[in-house]
Amino acid sequence: MSTRILPTVLRAAMRQAAGDLRPNLLGAGLMSVIIATAPVLVIGRFSRGAIDATVGFGPMLVASCIGAFGFFMVLQLSGETYSDRIGGALLRVRILPHGPLVWAIGKTISAATQIIVTQVVMLAGLAVFIEDLKPSQVLICLPLIALSAVASAPLGFFMGALNRGMYTALCSYAIVLALSCTSGVFFPLATLPRWIQVIQFALPSYWSGHLTRWALVGDPSWEPGGAFAPALAAGVLAAWTVIGFALAPLVVRWSFRRESLAGLSRMQSTLRSQAGM
Repeated sequence: MSTRILPTVLRAAMRQAAGDLRPNLLGAGLMSVIIATAPVLVIGRFSRGAIDATVGFGPMLVASCIGAFGFFMVLQLSGETYSDRIGGALLRVRILPHGPLVWAIGKTISAATQIIVTQVVMLAGLAVFIEDLKPSQVLICLPLIALSAVASAPLGFFMGALNRGMYTALCSYAIVLALSCTSGVFFPLATLPRWIQVIQFALPSYWSGHLTRWALVGDPSWEPGGAFAPALAAGVLAAWTVIGFALAPLVVRWSFRRESLAGLSRMQSTLRSQAGM
């Protein structure tokens, strides 16, 4: 792409992101942030007893969720891709100059902003009921939560490219939720079968929570091997970011090439049939 075109693409992507964020972070859209964070903070506040850890279960849970929630970028991006597909937005974007690129950059910015805002709210809630939490710990955690969200974004585009019907979308959501629940957020990863541990070691879902547990509670009892590996965790997330975003444009272009009026009509007809309309 010409360097003269890039500023135009970025401006268009920022306008798209602003339009997506306005209803989600202002007014009634704030309820989604409250709904996502309130249960975790309430459980964290009133579950202070230690379970196989010197730190209470509540702080461990909230610290884990602050990082691991970044993996929900996969759900956010794949869900918005599916909604735009069945609504015909992808088909309209396809015919615009640099439309797929603008759409992908804008979606990354808006989805990452929503996820990071939710993570920051959780972080602020954790700071309220852990009196000895140092400002330096909070500052260290801020770039970590941003990295956790960005590292998961490419998986969102890959999954979104495959979601071409209600059942495939539901299956992908179930997979993401299963990976999130087995990532060491609610209980130590070491208690799960070895094959699940191997899968988690290759994904951002475990390493995101690993980093925030390291930064905020410093208790490695939930980690396999009983020790933290922050350099390895950051390296895995950085690799997902670099390699993932190198491959994501190929996936996005392939996905947009499959959009057509006939395909859109079939998907909408199938959805109406499934809904009994």
